[in-house]
Amino acid sequence: MNFAEVFFGGGGILVLVLSIVQVSKIQINPWSWLARKIGRAINGEVIEKVDNLGKDLTALRTECEEREATTCRTRIMRFGDELLHDVRHSKEHFDQILLDVTYYETYCRDHPKFQNNIAVETICRIKSTYRERLDKRDFL
Repeated sequence: MNFAEVFFGGGGILVLVLSIVQVSKIQINPWSWLARKIGRAINGEVIEKVDNLGKDLTALRTECEEREATTCRTRIMRFGDELLHDVRHSKEHFDQILLDVTYYETYCRDHPKFQNNIAVETICRIKSTYRERLDKRDFL
């Protein structure tokens, strides 16, 4: 079989037709479609693992954010206890705990199923004490 017989026997004509369709203004791209199908067949396992990795990363991010909110709540509660026991704090300590309060309140607002009623009153006490100290200028 020579080149002419192969080309005109069907294989060449198919390649020619697919190439013409690929470059024409019609939005049918058979070569791209075929390449995607072959790529997915070869890399299907890798694509699945990447998808699973994305899901795991999302779950990890969610877990880390919840853990940070819980840690902020713990620091808020400890700071509130110190205020109840008349432990004095510097303005920097108040500023730091107010950053924790901001993160915690934002997290609670964005995640309504997260238990929040634990720290609400303590946060109010911290904010009011901060205003008093700021007005009197008597931080530690």
